[in-house]
Amino acid sequence: MMESTPEQNKATVLEAFDTLFNKRDYAAAERFWSDRYIQHSAHIAPGRGGLFALGRALPATLRHRPSRPVPRPPVRAAPGLARLAGRPRALRMYKGDT
Repeated sequence: MMESTPEQNKATVLEAFDTLFNKRDYAAAERFWSDRYIQHSAHIAPGRGGLFALGRALPATLRHRPSRPVPRPPVRAAPGLARLAGRPRALRMYKGDT
């Protein structure tokens, strides 16, 4: 398996969140989240389906704007700000296959 660099990891995480939460392209987003994805936020339904349902339920005006991606396998955290009704809100989302 080829090793990835932190820069490649960062680009992948940014593309994944843009695809899911900004472009709302759920079919394309499936390549970023495993079907075994574990959702750790209590307010989001379990698994990849729960994360995608969150994306579908969010208002079209909400955008994910990354602030500081942290590319450290096996979990990649992408803290960011989301704008809802013009006000920034803290938003953390995670990806991992462990």
